[in-house]
Amino acid sequence: MYFRNLSRINQILFFGLAILAALYYGAEFLIPITFAAFLAALVSPVCNLLQGAGLGKIFSSLLCTLLIFVVVGALAYLMFYQLKIFADDLPLIKEQAKNFLHGLQEQLSSATGISRQEQKQFFDERSDTFLSMLEDQLTLFLSSLFFVILKFLLTLVYLFLFLLYRKRFQKVVMMYVDREDNTKAEKIMNESSRVVHHFLWGRVKVMALLAIMYLIAFWIFDLQYMILLTLFGAIITIIPYLGPLMSGILPVIMYMIFNDSFSDILLFTAVVFVIQLIESYLLEPLIIGSEVRISPLAVILAIIVGGRIWGLAGMILFVPLLAIIKIYADHTQTLKPIGILLGNDPDKDKKKNKD
Repeated sequence: MYFRNLSRINQILFFGLAILAALYYGAEFLIPITFAAFLAALVSPVCNLLQGAGLGKIFSSLLCTLLIFVVVGALAYLMFYQLKIFADDLPLIKEQAKNFLHGLQEQLSSATGISRQEQKQFFDERSDTFLSMLEDQLTLFLSSLFFVILKFLLTLVYLFLFLLYRKRFQKVVMMYVDREDNTKAEKIMNESSRVVHHFLWGRVKVMALLAIMYLIAFWIFDLQYMILLTLFGAIITIIPYLGPLMSGILPVIMYMIFNDSFSDILLFTAVVFVIQLIESYLLEPLIIGSEVRISPLAVILAIIVGGRIWGLAGMILFVPLLAIIKIYADHTQTLKPIGILLGNDPDKDKKKNKD
């Protein structure tokens, strides 16, 4: 009995490592397909609604694909335009950053007794390195714009095909399932599609509300590059835990660089912190809820592993992928312990598995 269980664990580990290797080496091919599959789950209700209104399958799929193209294209254009303005103003930002550091040196010198010369050498080396690295990354990002657009267009092609043949894909999967397991397989597919749709649509609504709150706060405090920081702050929150932290740090740093008043900086930091609390503890539970029932540890590991394997795309995609794996594990007898391990509420998962 012991060796049989050990053999089963080894098989699961080997299978998991094989999947990770396939994801790593097939990243260029799999990333656009995965984005397209998740976007198809997001807009498939709209596609079904259009078909129910009398539009054909091809026309409804094309309209939904064009909808994604227009929305993402408009946001991308606005983002790239703001990034270009930011890149052109980098010399001014460097000068403002140095002025801010000089003021900080004065305060540190009076508080700690460390000479300004020692501080100047320390800060100048690191600030020049950081700003040069930021400039290089912006230049690299803008120069690779052609390849980003190419991958986006490829994703749209996949999206159209997924929407067009979504029923056929489901039929093909059902053909490989035993007749007595048809109900279970259909339940797994429907639940996976529902979880991905709920997660992504909930994220879109949270990001929109967060962008509104950020834009109002940044406008009140007259923050430089507020449109760019609002877009970045809203979009980056699609990455759980790390995203909200990054979306709050950058505006505070930018406000510190362009503002001399300590009380204003403190007040602005408090406002950003309150907005993040509203997003994390009010908007997310109300809008997204507990649909993606994954433990925080599993989410963090998914972000880290996804970032190592697929980069930024993996940090976004691996959380809903892990939610799908949990659904499959919950409905598979030999994998139920993994479903319990990944779950956010072990007691509820145990009760569900017994049922």
